[in-house]
Amino acid sequence: MFYRQKLMLALLNAFGGELERTDFQKYLFLYTQICQPDGKRDYDFVPYKYGCFSFQSYADLRNLEASNYLTYSENLKLTDNDTDYISLLDANDRNKIVKFKEIYSKYKGDDLIRYVYERYPYYTINSEIYNRIFPTQDRYTLDVSNEKRLFTIGYEANSVDAYINKLIKNNIKLVCDVRRNPISRKYGFSKSSMQNLIERVGIKYINIPQLGIESEQRIELNTMADYEKLFSHYEKTTLAHSELYLNKILNLIKEYRRVALTCFEADYHMCHRARVANALVKMQKALVLEHI
Repeated sequence: MFYRQKLMLALLNAFGGELERTDFQKYLFLYTQICQPDGKRDYDFVPYKYGCFSFQSYADLRNLEASNYLTYSENLKLTDNDTDYISLLDANDRNKIVKFKEIYSKYKGDDLIRYVYERYPYYTINSEIYNRIFPTQDRYTLDVSNEKRLFTIGYEANSVDAYINKLIKNNIKLVCDVRRNPISRKYGFSKSSMQNLIERVGIKYINIPQLGIESEQRIELNTMADYEKLFSHYEKTTLAHSELYLNKILNLIKEYRRVALTCFEADYHMCHRARVANALVKMQKALVLEHI
C-alpha cells in the first residue's frame, strides 16, 4: 500500500470511518493544501463537476475498495473501523490529521463546499453546482489567452491531475499525443485513460503514432550525444516522410488554436516532440512555440 493511500484511510478514520464522497474530496483537498508543502503534496486536484477533484485519489480509492479496505458508494466507509489507520502514519502526520479534524469537522455538505470555493476559486471554474452555492455571485474566470499557439508538454514529472492543470491554465484545447506506443505504467497516461480524463474537463485528445519513435531505438540513451544521434536519425527518416501528419497538426492548430504535443520526457530537449514542434514552426513560421 502506498503511503498516500494510508493517509486517505487515516483521514477517513479520523472522521469516524464514513464520509459522503464529496465531503471526503474536499477534506482531502484541504489537508493537502494546508498540511503539506508545495511540491510534496500526496495528491493534486483539478477543477471538476463539484469543484476540486483528484483523479489519482479516485483510482486509489477504487484500489482500496478492491482490497477490501473500504466501500465506495454514495458514502466512503471503512470496512474495519476498529483498525487504527492513523497509527500507520509517521508522528508528524498523525498530529496533523488529528488537529485538522478538530478544526474542519464543523464544515459539512454545502458549508464545506462554500468554504473551499471561497478560498480556492480556481477550482470552481467547471463546477456544475456553483450557482446553487453562490446564487448571486459571479463565477471566477481564468485570465487566459486565446492566441494561436503550439505547446509541448511531457508527463514524466507530473501526476495526471497536475498535468491536466497545466493544460487548463494554458487554455489548451487539444492534446496531440505523438507516442508510437501510447501506454504507460503511470496512472492516467495510457491512451484510453488519458483521453477519458482530459476530455472530462473539455480538452480534446488525438494520438498520431506515426510521428513516434520505436521503443527499441530508445535503448541505451545515456548522454545528450546519444539523444542527438537518435533525433538526427529521426528527422532524416520518420519526420522527413511525415508531411501528411505534420499538415494534419497544422490544420488542428487552425481549428483549435491552442494545441499541445505530448510525450513522456519532462525535458523537451530529450524528447522527439521538440523536433516535431520545430518542423511545424519551419512549415508555418508565424507559429508561436512554447514548452511547458
